[in-house]
Amino acid sequence: MHHPNRPYPMEDLTGPEEFFCQLADLEEEYQRPPHRRALRKKPLLAAALAGLTGLSLLGAVAASTCTLCYAVSSQGDPPLAYVQGELAYTQAVDRVEEQVSQILHTQYEYPQEAQMELAIAPRGSVQTPEELSASLMETVDQVREVWVLTVDGVAAGACATKEEVETALDLVKEGYSNQNTTSVTLCGEIGINLDYLPAEADLYDAETLAGALMLPTEEEEVPLLTVETVEEVTYTQAIPAPTREQADPALLLNERKTVREGTEGREERTDRVTRRCGVETGRENLAGEVLTEPVPQVVAVGTAQGVEAARGRFLWPTTGQITSPFGYRTIFGSTSFHRGLDIANTTGTEILASAGGTVTWAGAKGTYGNLLILDHGNGFTTYYAHCSQILAEEGDTVKQGEKIALMGSTGRSTGPHLHFEVRWQNEPLDPEKCLP
Repeated sequence: MHHPNRPYPMEDLTGPEEFFCQLADLEEEYQRPPHRRALRKKPLLAAALAGLTGLSLLGAVAASTCTLCYAVSSQGDPPLAYVQGELAYTQAVDRVEEQVSQILHTQYEYPQEAQMELAIAPRGSVQTPEELSASLMETVDQVREVWVLTVDGVAAGACATKEEVETALDLVKEGYSNQNTTSVTLCGEIGINLDYLPAEADLYDAETLAGALMLPTEEEEVPLLTVETVEEVTYTQAIPAPTREQADPALLLNERKTVREGTEGREERTDRVTRRCGVETGRENLAGEVLTEPVPQVVAVGTAQGVEAARGRFLWPTTGQITSPFGYRTIFGSTSFHRGLDIANTTGTEILASAGGTVTWAGAKGTYGNLLILDHGNGFTTYYAHCSQILAEEGDTVKQGEKIALMGSTGRSTGPHLHFEVRWQNEPLDPEKCLP
């Protein structure tokens, strides 16, 4: 071992180890009081530089890649890190205290147990304050480093290993897939990064994290992680039976009657279906084939109007003699249009419903006297006037041939008779042409 008070001779510096020892001696000498180091400073420096020129090529390269620095250690443990000086360590500690305080939501102070000693280390091993703070974080018992999954910058959960997070994502994909799925895409920006959480924080296993990712959030009512799937499905479906209409003069205008029931057909289809979190958002037909042609339904549509439509639908409402037909007539000294048919008989003769319908008027009405009006639907109504007594009430539903009134001579009348009208869409028709 060379004596520390004498410079290393050039021939003694055979490798980088001796050179580093000399540099350490030099640094130690600089730490001495000025009055003790003045005579030795120049020889030591000269010897160190002279030693550099005497190194082998390998030693010179090693010397050029190393530097004087400070080793940070705790209670005699191996160095935790190498830094340029105390300021770098202080800055790193400040960073650790700030980061841990944010994680724990309480003020945290890093225990000052570290020791700094002069050392020589490869230049690449000397850490910046940022790098040292990362090393110091590993010594904080109150936090632990975990793998955090983020979706669009929002933390979704944490696992002990990166593999568990990746497995959870695979399970989510499987959860939205089926035998027809052709592609699965995780939407948004997905991040899997190391981060620190409180030491007591609960961690997910892969299955639990996958389940949490598929549950709707309280705010949006949709899962935090959006998964888009594409599938191709082949299925059969019914082809509705079309309806074919045909005119039928035996039916009232626009009256419909099914002549033949239709039969559905069948077709095979292949669709490309897009879903987001299992909910269909788009569908595109790729192919189709008719397996069975549908049989059309045939519906008869009535064309009969007016007298043509009324013929055969109404019965004679009473018995007696026709005293005044439908059309123009002269009565009470003037000519007027007679809208109905007058059938005379004795007072009290029964009056029957010419067709089934609903009573829309039952009472006195001007020159009609006691009047009853029936609505038969399809635009048809019948009038029964000059009654001595009305037996039905407004709103009643009566059947064809049911007794609804008694003949009389109320209103503008020359004797007991029934004034009978048939109207279609409120236009009077000749009753004799509508009756059998």
